[in-house]
Amino acid sequence: MRTLFLVACLHLASTGGARADLADHDLVARPLTVERGRAEVQLVVEPNLANRVAGVPTSFAIDAWVGVTSRLTVGLTHSDASLDRLAIGGGLCLSGPASCARYRGPNVDVRWAWRDGDLAIAPRARFLVRATEPLAPAVTAGALVRWRRGAFAAWTDPYLQLALAQRREGNRDRIVVPVVAGRRVIPGWFLGARTGWDTDVAVARDGWHVPIAFVIHAQLTRALDLRIEAGWPSLLGPQNDFKLRSALISVGWR
Repeated sequence: MRTLFLVACLHLASTGGARADLADHDLVARPLTVERGRAEVQLVVEPNLANRVAGVPTSFAIDAWVGVTSRLTVGLTHSDASLDRLAIGGGLCLSGPASCARYRGPNVDVRWAWRDGDLAIAPRARFLVRATEPLAPAVTAGALVRWRRGAFAAWTDPYLQLALAQRREGNRDRIVVPVVAGRRVIPGWFLGARTGWDTDVAVARDGWHVPIAFVIHAQLTRALDLRIEAGWPSLLGPQNDFKLRSALISVGWR
């Protein structure tokens, strides 16, 4: 079923790209949802960058979204990038110890374009599979928001994650408030920074984290993007760890 879904996404992306509006290819003005009849597919690599163990573990994930209507977008995702978290372990973890050889996902991602323009808002809900053995499902509710002025733009995607099972095994309620801000430096190139705030609800007072990372987003061709985020998932906060570093490297086809 997942294979058929991805094949359909690739076909829609290849046939729909020629009809894209120019605004869809402005990195600070792209719509928050996918145009009806089109698709986006991303291959995401999530390597560990910590000293002495760089690259171990490394996980690989595929995310795909389809424009169902002019405002409704539905996706099947696996990566931590699709959850707006600078982390590792989404999708299939292949490079690392025996405990790394596992699969996480898939997740269902639904977005609705409520408001367009310089202040764009898309309410968003997800159904997550945080682990498969044992099954650890969760749901999220929030909204994707982008504000822009000229070449400058800022995004946030705050959401509340509620665990549906396996709480004792580590499937926790969570609050995530990511923030990415930066500017288009030249056509097709965006430079920015990621920060925000996230925590397990049970330890919100003394267990929160603030990530710090840089963001490079480049449009390589009309249909192909490259995005790199690298930094510290928990540089600030009571549980800060300077040695913990990771990256998200994604290649996207629109």
